[in-house]
Amino acid sequence: MKGRTHLTIGLGIGAVGAFTQPLEMMPIILAASGVASLAPDLDGNNLLNKRVTKTAKLIKKRGAFAGGALIALALVTIFLDAHYLSFLDDRLLEQQNKLLLLGLGAVILGFSLRSQETLKNILMVIIGLFLVCYAATNELWWLVMFAVYIGGVGWFAHRGPTHTIWALIYWWYMSHLLEVSTAVDGIALISTIAYLSHLVGDMLTKKGVKFLSPLTNKVFRIRI
Repeated sequence: MKGRTHLTIGLGIGAVGAFTQPLEMMPIILAASGVASLAPDLDGNNLLNKRVTKTAKLIKKRGAFAGGALIALALVTIFLDAHYLSFLDDRLLEQQNKLLLLGLGAVILGFSLRSQETLKNILMVIIGLFLVCYAATNELWWLVMFAVYIGGVGWFAHRGPTHTIWALIYWWYMSHLLEVSTAVDGIALISTIAYLSHLVGDMLTKKGVKFLSPLTNKVFRIRI
């Protein structure tokens, strides 16, 4: 099932769930249900990580040139008298900054040699780490769980662990913490149903999902 279809169903669930809630709560509920309906496919490429995937593609395409250029510039400043290069800031000519520039170039070059999918996953990990730092500082434990989710699931096969009952339970508990944090009644149930709607939607496809993996490799499909 396509991502836009999952999103439409998720937003529909959110709209129904928000019907009895105060109007100001509707954006929060719709955002939670929309993200939940797409989250299982963060083990691949979908609407939630579309920009990250594009960034990974850009790094893959131009990273080798950018990294090589930074390394070359660093070597020039280290081994040659670069003070005649007027476009260089004097601070760049300090030894620690030369080494930093060399290291940055090496990192970018190294990243560019990775596959686009690996680059995307690395970027998601970096985003997750920033979210964990912010969330832990502000005691937003639901956000810590969300950060761990988005940073980790990309390393698994598509329709793997994110499409199981265990991921559903994880998402429910995370949503429960979100409900406690925001005091939006029912958002845990709405978000969990939206997540479940994605799994059910994929069960309607020929490939199905291994809902009880790793307990069993049985593929669950719904025939209509």
